[in-house]
Amino acid sequence: MRYRGPDRRERSRTFRTRKAAEAYEREQRNLREQGGWVDPRASRMTLAVWTDEWLRTIVHLRPSTRRIYEDNLRLHILPALGATPVGRLTKTDLRRWLAELSATDLAPASVHQAYRCLRRVLGAAVDGEVLVRNPLAGIKPPKVERREMRFLTADEVATLADTIDERYRAFVHLGAYGGLRWGELAGLRRHRVDLLHRTVHVVEALGLNADRKLDLVPVKTGTGHRQVPLPTLVADALEDHLALHGGHGRTGFVFVAPHGGNLDVNTFRNRYWLPAVAAAGLSPLRVHDLRHTTASLAIAAGADIKVLQTMLGHASAAMTLDRYGHLMPGQAQSVAERLDAIARAAVSSRPPAPVRLDARERRGMERD
Repeated sequence: MRYRGPDRRERSRTFRTRKAAEAYEREQRNLREQGGWVDPRASRMTLAVWTDEWLRTIVHLRPSTRRIYEDNLRLHILPALGATPVGRLTKTDLRRWLAELSATDLAPASVHQAYRCLRRVLGAAVDGEVLVRNPLAGIKPPKVERREMRFLTADEVATLADTIDERYRAFVHLGAYGGLRWGELAGLRRHRVDLLHRTVHVVEALGLNADRKLDLVPVKTGTGHRQVPLPTLVADALEDHLALHGGHGRTGFVFVAPHGGNLDVNTFRNRYWLPAVAAAGLSPLRVHDLRHTTASLAIAAGADIKVLQTMLGHASAAMTLDRYGHLMPGQAQSVAERLDAIARAAVSSRPPAPVRLDARERRGMERD
């Protein structure tokens, strides 16, 4: 039996009987018409072969995202499923894989990350007509309990800034009132700081490049490219810092290691951050919690979701609302109170409504 797929390539297959060949021909024709046809030879390739092809052809991935995919495939997916043909992956196989992965010491968030990686790989196989449908669809990963956010008060920010090494006081202020991520703070350069207009231009971050080497890379998303307005206190702290401790030259780093060069996250955390946090009585506290502090303080100052999204460089207002909306219940009450005041003002400004009498009252007034 000879037939052509949607790609117009001719294929052939031999059967023992004419009836079997005709049945297969009808099946292929129906699949082609319904959009469910895939190349039978493609579905026989192993998951390892397909992921290798996928990684070679996928584009627009940040180096850090590619590294996450590669690590998950190498450590958690291919050892268990790599030798299985893509077309023979069943829901039973995938449930077993997920259960065995969850039974290890791997954190639920890491299991969830491996699940998302495999789902994207298999989704690409559907797009490439290697599979008719994603066998991982309908299989739920383990629930990840969201870690409670840690926020500092303005007084605690001031205490931490006074406690940490003076070379990194401005780092604390900018992190707590500007909302920059670690990589954005470590990769900030002098010419991105506009002290006259009290703004910081965030366009790059210190992270891993395509060769897995530490380098300046573009910010995470298009909305991550942003102008961050600064309180006067933070701008003054940055001005003093740049005069005493900033890197050399127009493109030098704002925050540098004690002996020059860019900050190393582990050295900074162990040598400066953790001792200062402990001395200030604020343990446990991560550097990233300064970013959460920005959100908390901005909301307390009256920022709405859209303003907060712009400050933090989130991809969407929905993401900002999902993460920090629970900090805004007081704003809803304030809105209700303002609406009540508007409604009352409108009622009090209207002339008195005419008194309406029923028929009996009108006859009584006429007799009088």
